Amino acid sequence: MTDKRFHIIFQGRIDQGASPEAVRENLGRLFRMDAARVEALFSGQRVVIKRDADQATMMKFRAAMKQAGALCEVEEVGAPVPPAPPQAAEVPPAAAAPRGGELETVGTIRTGGTGFSGPFDVAAAGSELSSGTTAPSAVVPDISHLSMAPAGTDLEELPRAAAVPVPDLSHLSVAPAGADLSGDD
Repeated sequence: MTDKRFHIIFQGRIDQGASPEAVRENLGRLFRMDAARVEALFSGQRVVIKRDADQATMMKFRAAMKQAGALCEVEEVGAPVPPAPPQAAEVPPAAAAPRGGELETVGTIRTGGTGFSGPFDVAAAGSELSSGTTAPSAVVPDISHLSMAPAGTDLEELPRAAAVPVPDLSHLSVAPAGADLSGDD
């Protein structure tokens, strides 16, 4: 387990496709804050939501805020603070994508999000998913020369191991404990 610590930062940014009013309501419920304190979160300034959180707590906060429609940033404790780029605090509704209830993975937690943001698209129901090219068929080996034995048959008789002759040890003796074995008297 990692022992890194994190600060969770919010700057008023909301998820694409989320309604600003709904995000404000969700954050108010999530953090049990009144409307004035929620509005202070949307000032565009850096607001530290949670200081010195472990990785599991950081992932829970990030997932909960993502589910509420808010985008937070995570900074490792002790890392230099990057300068904040000037940007609008909210995404205009015209640029918002429809929110279809898809799931997005944040760390190891699946949360409601706007879906996958890669170069892929979801095909319409019933559409042909094949790209038109087929993979070459596998080469089938010729097995006509093989046969199968009935179940339970020994496939090969193993040769019996030759009896190992026992060596004659009658000429050996054991010296008494503490005796000099070098032969020098």
